[in-house]
Amino acid sequence: MGREGNWMSEAGLRGRDTLGLATRVKALAVADPVLDLERRKPLLSREWTGYQMEELALTAIDTVTLKMDFDDGARHEDIVAAVARVADLQMPQRDRDEHSDVARWVLDSLLNVGTVDRDFSHDYGIASGGTYTSHRFSFKLLREVPGPDGRPRLRASNEAIAVLVGAVDLDIASEQVAADAKLEALVRRGRLTDAHRAAEMALRRTVQYTEHIRTRLEGMRRDIRSVDWVRDVQRMQSEALEHIEDRINAENTIKDNLVRMMENSTEDTTPAQAAELIAILEECLRRHASLQANLQEIGERFRAEQERQSFVPPPSRTHVNLERQLLQPALQLPVRQAYPLLDQFATAATPPHRPATIYLPDLLTSLMTPPAEPDGDDGLIIEPEFGDTHDTSGFCDEQYTAVEALLEQADTDGVRLSELLNTARRRAATVGQPGLDHLLALYVLGLFGAPRYAPDRGTLLAALADDSELDDSLFAGHDLLVVQGPATTLTTATDLEEGAA
Repeated sequence: MGREGNWMSEAGLRGRDTLGLATRVKALAVADPVLDLERRKPLLSREWTGYQMEELALTAIDTVTLKMDFDDGARHEDIVAAVARVADLQMPQRDRDEHSDVARWVLDSLLNVGTVDRDFSHDYGIASGGTYTSHRFSFKLLREVPGPDGRPRLRASNEAIAVLVGAVDLDIASEQVAADAKLEALVRRGRLTDAHRAAEMALRRTVQYTEHIRTRLEGMRRDIRSVDWVRDVQRMQSEALEHIEDRINAENTIKDNLVRMMENSTEDTTPAQAAELIAILEECLRRHASLQANLQEIGERFRAEQERQSFVPPPSRTHVNLERQLLQPALQLPVRQAYPLLDQFATAATPPHRPATIYLPDLLTSLMTPPAEPDGDDGLIIEPEFGDTHDTSGFCDEQYTAVEALLEQADTDGVRLSELLNTARRRAATVGQPGLDHLLALYVLGLFGAPRYAPDRGTLLAALADDSELDDSLFAGHDLLVVQGPATTLTTATDLEEGAA
């Protein structure tokens, strides 16, 4: 026990992760978003208990992996349909719409929709030199990229493919050699059932290696100055072409062995199993041929990117002191002058937004689909119950009658609002009608904006403002003059007042 502890301590002092702890922690971290789907499932408002979310997530990753190639990715609707088919097998008693909803939720979770950069992250550490250093491992499982036609596509990352094959941070080329060697050994021994699984793993390693090469070439397209042709690009091209040639030879050998096995077999199941393996190997060969063609064009692409990026001016970066250069000068300006300046700054400072890509079949489907009926089982939506109610007036008929009687006191000379308020309060105290002064004030205010004409008498009742302040304990403003007289005389007076205003 002591010797083992000394060996571990010496390994830690040398700064080497001899136990592979960091690699295994990363493997657990990559698998955690897939396992987290099952933990989050009970927290949803929908009843999705019967679905096995890990299997659906692996189905989504597997489908994206097999459908993407060097130049294009997988379509969203294809992945949703594939996951929905597995959901239908898990819960056949549920309807098709629910299967599609489950599939979309799984896909959005693998894309980490709702976060800024859509990255998953996990902290791990390495013991080195007697100290423990923490690191952050950020990764994606699925990511959205623009397709050749401008529509969004899905691609699986190396970490996502590692979830399928069960390893992280291993040399992909070496693992691909090992996968082909395992497949060849199983075929040679006639164990075609086990060879089928090994062939699927070999196919995934092929996709993973293609994605690894494509990611490295993506850096050249972003910035040609970040790569060196001899040290980075040419060396990677030579190694990759040599590796692909070896893989093509090895897979052709396995394919020939399977063909001979089909011809010489006397069992009924052997030809069918061999045919399935041959189909997988042909897919591997097709992907290797596509990658080989792209690698052979690296030189032309490198020169084209050199010419394109050499004429791109370097980015100019200026820093703006928002407080000194914008906030303080804006606060010293009137609102009328500051608003256009702030509006222009907000327009210039807001980055452009790429419009959402519209897929015409999806748009037509959404437009032609009738609205879904509301789900009565949703407990979050509470249907309100309305009872029979009657509108209640804030004032009674007696108060309206009393106000009408008070306003009859007005004549052509007019009566002040303050005098009417005092009269109303005395009447309210005598008769017992609280709130009479409020109704009177509202009534007079209405007469100020809209005089009332009595056609039977030919008189006009109006309220005029002559800049007299209202001296009252409850109301403030102008002490309006309430007048009542012939319509022709008062119409001229109100017009003159509005013109003066």
